[in-house]
Amino acid sequence: MEKLIVPVYLNQKLVFDLLAMLQDGISTVKAINSTSGESSYQSGKLSVGFGLSEAFSTLLKIDLSGSQDKGKSDSSSHEVSEEKVHTPASLFFKLRNLLVEKGHLVQLSEHSRVVAGDFIEFEGALSRNPIVETVDSMAQMLEMAEMFDQTPKTKGKGAQSNEFKVMRQQMLQFSDSLKAGNTTDLTISGLISGHNALVTVETAFLNDPQMSDLVDGNFKVLGKVIRSVNSQANISLLRKTAMSKMPSPIIMQAFNQMSELGTENGFNIPELKWDIEGPAFQILPIAIYA
Repeated sequence: MEKLIVPVYLNQKLVFDLLAMLQDGISTVKAINSTSGESSYQSGKLSVGFGLSEAFSTLLKIDLSGSQDKGKSDSSSHEVSEEKVHTPASLFFKLRNLLVEKGHLVQLSEHSRVVAGDFIEFEGALSRNPIVETVDSMAQMLEMAEMFDQTPKTKGKGAQSNEFKVMRQQMLQFSDSLKAGNTTDLTISGLISGHNALVTVETAFLNDPQMSDLVDGNFKVLGKVIRSVNSQANISLLRKTAMSKMPSPIIMQAFNQMSELGTENGFNIPELKWDIEGPAFQILPIAIYA
C-alpha cells in the first residue's frame, strides 16, 4: 500500500514541467460523464407473401415470403458530469510514482554512487546553514551584552560597549549577505551512503518561510543532483557572498576574531564551519516531505 505524503516544501514549477515531459503534456482537470438509463422494447413479426399459387411454390420449393420487424422503444437516461482536479501535492505524488516506474529515481543506499544529473531520494535530519546559525547566534549574544551593559559608563567601558555594537552590525550585514536572493541552504550530515548534503531551496515554495516545521526533523528529500564531490574536496557555504573569493587564511582570521570576542565576554560560541566536507553533493529539491 502506497504511503500518503505531507510536503513541507514543494517546487510546483518543477513538478509541472517534469510531468509534462513524461506524459507529453498534462491535464489537471478531467471531465467524467456517466450515463444510466432504462429502456423497454416491444417487437412483432410481419409476414409478407408474393401472391404465388401454393402449387407453384411447392413445386419450386422456394419460400418467397418475407418478414419485417416492427418495434417500439421507450427510454429515459440520466447524465452526471464530474470534474477531477489535482492539487500540487497529488501531482507530485503522481510524478514520484512515474519516476519510480520509469527507473529515473535513485534511492540512496549504503553503496550508492551520487552522480550530478541524477534524480535522487534520501532521508535525513535537516539543519539550517550552520554558518548563518552561528553568525545569527553571535549577533543575538552581542545584543544581549549591549542590553545588560546599561550601567553608568566608566573609563574604558563605553569603548567596550561600542565595540559590541560595531561587531553586531558587521555580523548582521554578513548574515544578510548569506541570505540574499531567493534561495537558502539547508544541510544534512551523515547520510546512509556516507555523504553530506547541501539542499538549496527556493524560499517562495517553503510551507513556512521561517522553516520552523522543516528543520530539526526527519524528512525525505527528492531532487536533482547538481554537484558531487569526493572526500578530497568540499562545498563552500560562502559561495553566495564576496567572501568566497577571499583566501581561506583571511576568512579564518576574521572568524577567529569574532569567536575570541565572544569567548572573552563569557559567551559559548558554536564551532564555525564555512564548508561541507566531502564526500558531499548539492541538490535542487523538488519536494521535502514527511
